[in-house]
Amino acid sequence: MQSWHLWTIAGLVMITLEMVTPAFFFASFSAAALLTAPAAALGVGLTGQLGIFAAASVLCMAAVRPFFVSHVYSRREPPVNAHALLGQSGTVVDAIGRGDEPGRVKVGGEEWRAVSFSGSPIEPGTRIEITAVSSATLTVRPRF
Repeated sequence: MQSWHLWTIAGLVMITLEMVTPAFFFASFSAAALLTAPAAALGVGLTGQLGIFAAASVLCMAAVRPFFVSHVYSRREPPVNAHALLGQSGTVVDAIGRGDEPGRVKVGGEEWRAVSFSGSPIEPGTRIEITAVSSATLTVRPRF
């Protein structure tokens, strides 16, 4: 078996390992092995092959891994508690008065204290959208 066969097999084994592991680790080494295989087929010696493999591994890690870590494996936490209400809609239960005069809205089966975003009154039965949350008071605007 020639050395380029071994590099190709090593690359395929490592890409298979990448598919079954949760971390982005083996793909760079797989790419490096697959890049080394043509050099081996052209007759580059073992020292040259190892040098190509090492350089390609470092380049792949430096170029590709940071992208995947920041974009593919990023952990964006979903909003929790009252801030998860932002953008949701509800219905006015008790009229919301002018300015900071609060009323009540029903969102997802729960009633909340609410004030108007624009300061204008909002009548009961009006569909609203939540624009802000401050403590236990929602800021809402009519939904069109």
